[in-house]
Amino acid sequence: MDGHVETNPSCTEGCTSLSAPCIGSAKTSWSDRRELYELARLEGLVHKNFHLAVLCLVYTGANVVCLVFNSMEEEFREEHRMPFHMLEFWSTFIFAVLQIYIMAFVASGSLCVNPLLLRLVMVFNIVFTFVPAALLAVSVEKFEVLAHEVEYSNEITMAAIDIVMVRALMRNAGAKVLAINFVTALFALAITVTQLGVYNWAEDGEHLAHYFEFCFELLSGLISFSFCINGSLGCAKLLQQRLDAMQCCEEPEELIHGGSDPV
Repeated sequence: MDGHVETNPSCTEGCTSLSAPCIGSAKTSWSDRRELYELARLEGLVHKNFHLAVLCLVYTGANVVCLVFNSMEEEFREEHRMPFHMLEFWSTFIFAVLQIYIMAFVASGSLCVNPLLLRLVMVFNIVFTFVPAALLAVSVEKFEVLAHEVEYSNEITMAAIDIVMVRALMRNAGAKVLAINFVTALFALAITVTQLGVYNWAEDGEHLAHYFEFCFELLSGLISFSFCINGSLGCAKLLQQRLDAMQCCEEPEELIHGGSDPV
């Protein structure tokens, strides 16, 4: 009744665990419940990160399709103009939503996201990707130029998110990997600025700007994929370490969802 947790006699003398004592009584202490919550949270992050990584690869594939389409002859591009723009703009909107989920619910701890920054990113990413997609769904001829201007301007925000993710990926990486990832992120930022200039001032600007756009978005998808899959593997490793530390306790399968394998 006093909240004391008895030590299980089957544990070895040198048994230690990660902030959770062995559970040998029917009633667990606050530290035990907190440990169970942490294990469940890690298990959830393993699956969330993995699912988001798969969706990032789908977005990457969509940009490969757009690159192939953009390389076709002009007559073919004009004939399939509407489905091409729908794929281009709606996939960008869906990816913007994915990035918000990554920052807010999956990786807020590793990214150290400022609440004000998160609000600003949400406004720019969601509004400025949905509006051009919705306008083009109404009329490609009427709103094509405006939609591209808004999308290309917003990709500067997407590049900033990529840089934040790359910085998080580089924390535990070696100097060589760090330099490669940093150059990749800066390259993505340079592409976004270049494509805006090409679209407005170059001859056949839309066609050429699409190459820059899809290369940038392909890189952005791969950066987000790397971030999410690294998060999934890292959480799975930490989860396994915590479970291994509790193996000395009796009936450790009761600690997570009735003993199911979380990974």
